[in-house]
Amino acid sequence: MSDQNVHLFRRMVDAVTARDPETQLAPLLAPDYHIDNIVTAVTDKTYNGVPGCLEWLQDMSEAFAPGARYEMEALVADTEEFVVTRMAFVGVGARSGAPLQLRWIAVTWCDRGKLTHSAGYANRREALEAVGLPG
Repeated sequence: MSDQNVHLFRRMVDAVTARDPETQLAPLLAPDYHIDNIVTAVTDKTYNGVPGCLEWLQDMSEAFAPGARYEMEALVADTEEFVVTRMAFVGVGARSGAPLQLRWIAVTWCDRGKLTHSAGYANRREALEAVGLPG
């Protein structure tokens, strides 16, 4: 099951970067899916459902010039209940033109083939503690 969750998460990453993310995201997300950002993120709001996921993407993208990449840099841990990954938004600042990299550790919970909740953490230890694993 954890391989299935990793595959599901990778499909979500691909959907976020697709030309039509809404169409690709909808089948992956549970109806009550929500995103909680870390306080130091570009935005610290909670986003709900497919519309919220699209709003999160827009909010994150505003800091970057066109062409920024959203990517999974590493798989940290996975179980039947969650996937822990090191994530990044990498590109050039929209205003400054300077290289810009936002990195965080994400925990995404899964249930019955759907993503149910994603949360960002400043470091690996915090993320692993959030899911009950040693940091």
